[in-house]
Amino acid sequence: MLCAMNTKTSALYSILPERPDATMVERYREEGYLAFREALTPQEVKEASEGINELVRKYAFNEERTEHVGGVGTYGKAIKNGRGMLFKSRTSDFHFQVEGTYEARPDRLDELADNIRKFQSYTKELPIYDYLAHRHPRLNALLEGVLGKEFQPYSSMALCKPAHGGAEKPWHQDLAYFSVNRFDGICGVWIALDHATVANGCMHVIPGGHLSGPRRHEWSKVDCEITTKEINPDDAVPIELPPGGLMIFHGMLPHETPVNNSGLRRRALQFHYRSAATQLAPQEEYRSKFAGPDGLFIGCDYSKLEKSS
Repeated sequence: MLCAMNTKTSALYSILPERPDATMVERYREEGYLAFREALTPQEVKEASEGINELVRKYAFNEERTEHVGGVGTYGKAIKNGRGMLFKSRTSDFHFQVEGTYEARPDRLDELADNIRKFQSYTKELPIYDYLAHRHPRLNALLEGVLGKEFQPYSSMALCKPAHGGAEKPWHQDLAYFSVNRFDGICGVWIALDHATVANGCMHVIPGGHLSGPRRHEWSKVDCEITTKEINPDDAVPIELPPGGLMIFHGMLPHETPVNNSGLRRRALQFHYRSAATQLAPQEEYRSKFAGPDGLFIGCDYSKLEKSS
C-alpha cells in the first residue's frame, strides 16, 4: 500500500497523463515533486530491468570492453558508498559500481547484477534506455510542462539497492553535485523497476524543501550529505511506487533513500534534465552560487574527499 502524503493536497497521482495540467505543474512548483503510480508499461519495465543483467554480462570482467578497479571503488575506503568494485568502459563514459559489501566474481554474473549499486551514463548502451530517457512521449510532455520547450538531458544513472543491506544514500540536494549557472531549471526523474517501499529503500523527500535554497553538505563516513542541522527528518515523506511508477523532482529538493534491510532488491532508473535557459557553468561560477551566507561553497567538494582517501 502506498503511503499517504503529509501535504494538504497530494502530489501522488494514479497515471502519468499524456500531458500535465496546470494544477500538476503548480503542485510541482510548490512541493518540488510529482509522483505517478503508473508511467511505464509492464513490457518497458521488463526490458529495462533485464537490461541491467545484460549490461553486467556484457561488460563485467570483460577486459576488452572494460577496465575494473578491484577491491575498492573510485574513492577508496574514505566513504562507505565508494568501496565497491568499479567497472569502466574503455570506449565511453559508461561505468557501474558494485555494492561495497559484495565480492564480485566472474563466475556468477547474474548474482553480480543483483548486487550493483549504481550504473552511470548508460542511455546509449541499449535501445530501451535511449527510448525512456529521450523519446518517451508522456515523459517528454511532463518535462516540457516543468522545464519548458527545448529541455536537454543532463545525466543518467540506474540506482540499485541489493537485498539485505543495500547502502543508504543520505539526505542531499542533487544540485550540490551539478555545475550549472542556475538552480531553477534542473529536475530529476526517478523510475521504479521493482516495488519501491519503505522497507527496501524507497525515495524520501522534504515537500517544499527546494524553496529554502542550498543547504550545507559534508562528507560523512557514508557519502556526501546535508548536515543534520539543515534537515528535520520528521518533515520527510516516503514515496512508495510499484514497478513502472515515476517521480519527477526539483534539483534543489532534499531527498534520501534509506538502507535496504528487506529481502527484496530495489532497482530504479534516474535521469536528469536541464531547461534551455540552464547552461553548464565554470566551477568558479557554480561554487559561488551554491554557497552559504559567508559565500563559501556548501556543496559536495570532491577535493576534500580525495585528501582524506
